[in-house]
Amino acid sequence: MSQEPVTEVIHAGYGRIFRHPNGIIYIYLADDVSLNIDDARQLVTDVRKLDNSGQARLLIIQGIRNDLNFEAQYYLGKVHGATHLALVVRSKLQAEVAQFFISMLQLFHSPYEMRAFHLLQQAEEWLISVNP
Repeated sequence: MSQEPVTEVIHAGYGRIFRHPNGIIYIYLADDVSLNIDDARQLVTDVRKLDNSGQARLLIIQGIRNDLNFEAQYYLGKVHGATHLALVVRSKLQAEVAQFFISMLQLFHSPYEMRAFHLLQQAEEWLISVNP
């Protein structure tokens, strides 16, 4: 990530979120967070505060021991406002869960494309390459 200044950082129960000058919205999930439907709705509200174009590109960096209940997964799988989502995982288990969620998005006919990455730089490169 470049060293350009970030204008606004939103701190929430799930972690912190900001829009980088490269146009990508970065979401750093806090450790030991279990996201439910209320958290998912707040996350979407926060994304829309930073980018209400309907074309947001999201980069989610997982914390340690994060999970997402089914209701939140379903909501996030159907909500509009993003075109691409890159998830940076830290462990084999997170990668397996991410692949399951990607499969669910396809079943839900999600309006955006999601990919999982082990390296932040690769996730950034992909999101920059799909600039809407």
